[in-house]
Amino acid sequence: MLNPELGKMLCELEGIDGIRCWHDQALIKQAYSNPTAWHLDNPYWSFHSPHALSIWIALEDATLENGCMWYLPGSQKDATYKNVEIGQSLGALFEVYPTFKNADPVKAPLKAGSCGFHNGLTAHGAGANMTRGTRMAMTCAYMPEGSIFNGQQNVLPDAYFRPLVIGDIMENDDWNPLVYSRKEASIATA
Repeated sequence: MLNPELGKMLCELEGIDGIRCWHDQALIKQAYSNPTAWHLDNPYWSFHSPHALSIWIALEDATLENGCMWYLPGSQKDATYKNVEIGQSLGALFEVYPTFKNADPVKAPLKAGSCGFHNGLTAHGAGANMTRGTRMAMTCAYMPEGSIFNGQQNVLPDAYFRPLVIGDIMENDDWNPLVYSRKEASIATA
């Protein structure tokens, strides 16, 4: 998740000069569990950026039967930072963004070890797990270098969160390590 080559690729995908790790997490969809409602990621986070993104890695096959991801291609172009809670209402996001109803969802089954990338404002969800096994995945979210604190705590520990003021640049290397910076790379090769 912290490999500079991955960071460089993420920067190229988003057209930015540097990227930091925001947070990672395991996503374990238990046997016979509910779908994950349509949502956007970045509005939950402690910064807002149209260039935030995530990598989603299948640790075992993610299939239609066990709850693979679904995306609304292009939704990041119309999304703002309005969002819904991930809850029982699978389609609540479509009440906030009625134009999303015009998009055709795309399923994204993945073989174990494969990955997908999505922008932090791309609408996505996951199907129900209709099998007796788990569906395990790993995800890591990334924020552009120079991202600004928006006032939301999200995953920040209290010791980091309390002294932050809205507008502060989020550059805590212990909590949000720099994965790649074009500026740092050019200094290293000079």
